[in-house]
Amino acid sequence: MSDIMKMGKLIRVALLSASFFFFYARALLTVGNLHQRRPTHVRASCLKSMPATSATASSIDKGTHDIGTTSTSQFQNEYTIREALYSELQVIASLVTAGFHPELDSNPILRPIRVLLELDRLQNNFPYPGDENRHLYLVCEAKKDKKVVAFCDIDARIPAKKKENPFLPFASIVNRPHPYFSDLTVDPNYRRKGIASSLVEEGERLAKEMNCQEMYLGVASTNTVALDLYSNMGYEIIVPTGDILEFVKRQEGVRMLRRTLN
Repeated sequence: MSDIMKMGKLIRVALLSASFFFFYARALLTVGNLHQRRPTHVRASCLKSMPATSATASSIDKGTHDIGTTSTSQFQNEYTIREALYSELQVIASLVTAGFHPELDSNPILRPIRVLLELDRLQNNFPYPGDENRHLYLVCEAKKDKKVVAFCDIDARIPAKKKENPFLPFASIVNRPHPYFSDLTVDPNYRRKGIASSLVEEGERLAKEMNCQEMYLGVASTNTVALDLYSNMGYEIIVPTGDILEFVKRQEGVRMLRRTLN
C-alpha cells in the first residue's frame, strides 16, 4: 500500500511540474507578441476611482523635461511625479500586474510569470538615450513611504513599420497613434487621492512640451466609468481609419479617444 501511495504522490508532483512548465513555456512564447503590440493592453485600471483635481503648478528638474504636477498643493506635499528609473521596473511590473490582472493575486504560479512578462515588456520599451524627448515613463512616488504608487507611459515616437525596418526595437506592425498615453495604473491602496488624474494632466502637459497638438488613448468599450471620465476631461471617441484602425483591431474591445491640447 505504501508503494502505491508513494507512486500516487510522484504522479501528482509530476503533473504539477508539467502544468507549471506548460504555462511557463506558453508565457515565454507570448513575449514575442508583447514586443510587437505596444501597448499590449488598454490600461486604465485606476480610472473607476479617479477624482478631478484643480490645476496649479510646481516642478522638479528631471532628465530633459521639467516634470511637474498639475494637482493641488496638498497633493504636491504628499506625492512627486517624476520619470521612472530603470532600477524601478521590477516594482512597476508588479504594480501593473496588480492593477490589470487582479485575478492572479492569489495564484502563486501564474502571477510571477505575468510579472516577468510585464518586466520584459517594460525593459524592452524603456526610454533609452535618443528617446527622452519623445517617450517617457512617469511614476508617482509617495514621499512619506518613498514608494512608487502609480505609473503611466507617454509615447510620442513615430515608429517605423516592421516591413520598412525590421531591426528597430520599437517597430510596430502598424503605426499607432501618437502621442499615446497608456499603462495608467495606481496602487489600490493609493486610489481616490487624485493621483491618476494628475498623471493624465502631467502627460498632457509634457505632450505639449513635445510640440504635440493632441493626445490619444484607448479605453475598453465596457469601461463606461472611464469613458465618462475622459469625456469630462475633453476626450472624444473617434472613428479610427487607416493605420489607427489596424492598431485598434489588434486591441481587445478598444475605443480610441483623442483630445486636442490647447
